[in-house]
Amino acid sequence: VPTIKPDFDSNNIVGIDVGLIDFLVNSDNERIAAPKFLRKAERTLKSLQRRVSRRKKGSNRRKKAITQLSKQHKKVADTRKDFHFKTAKTLLQKYDVVAVEKLNIKGLAKTRLSKSINDAGWGQFISILSNKAENAGLKVIAVNPNGTSQECSSCSSKVIKPLSQRMHNCPVCHTSLCRDLNAAINIKN
Repeated sequence: VPTIKPDFDSNNIVGIDVGLIDFLVNSDNERIAAPKFLRKAERTLKSLQRRVSRRKKGSNRRKKAITQLSKQHKKVADTRKDFHFKTAKTLLQKYDVVAVEKLNIKGLAKTRLSKSINDAGWGQFISILSNKAENAGLKVIAVNPNGTSQECSSCSSKVIKPLSQRMHNCPVCHTSLCRDLNAAINIKN
């Protein structure tokens, strides 16, 4: 396997903040909405699951219903993976260095937002992004996420706000911008 020597411009850097409303917000204020593949397929999955549970255990009709259900689950997983590959490709075509939060996704998946977090698939996206960057000779840097949304991106003062507050309003420098954009700029810095 040939080793690719990193050849990138260190000024062409972007910071990205992953989320549940917007899948990601980068430091250039570009947003990619969360596609929510599982949420859109829930009705179909629910009816297929009901069909499986109504069939007699061990019957051929139950086996057919199980294969239909598994095909639908695979379709959801494949569309999510395709979205991740396409998003990673567009990011790496634009930027040479991508800075990403190093989140504890396993820990976050145990909260009450677990369904949405697993539906977003942040872990899979970050691994795809880092693999594609390594193959292209680019760089993905994991950044400590502590305080990225609480710290002001222009004056570095702490502005403590609850998760429900979506705007960042700094009382010191009077900067007002989206909470996710503020975090992305801090990740980039």
